[in-house]
Amino acid sequence: MVLRSERPASASGLTVVQGTVAVKVVLMGELRQLAGRRDWHLEFPQGSTVRTLLKELSSRCGTAFAQHALTREGDPHPHVAVFVNGEDIRQLQGTRTVLTGGQVELFMVPINEGGN
Repeated sequence: MVLRSERPASASGLTVVQGTVAVKVVLMGELRQLAGRRDWHLEFPQGSTVRTLLKELSSRCGTAFAQHALTREGDPHPHVAVFVNGEDIRQLQGTRTVLTGGQVELFMVPINEGGN
């Protein structure tokens, strides 16, 4: 469940409610096109995981996004990289990685997209 707040925004520009984690999600490449937007600002109860975030994002972005980005089990497809605060979740606890701090940036980038 995503929580809402009437409190003023923090220095990061995201509203933080006691007991919640504010998350900035940035989508790139084809994932952005499928979602219809680049940035999402969401709040989750403390202790929520990347899996919780991906489930909520899929619900908001629709079936095409969910099918392209995630397996039926809710894990990122092998061609999708997910980073929390600049760290690949495969180097952390995968989708069990707990979202912490007042702001978390999560990047979903199709691995086959590159550039110079």
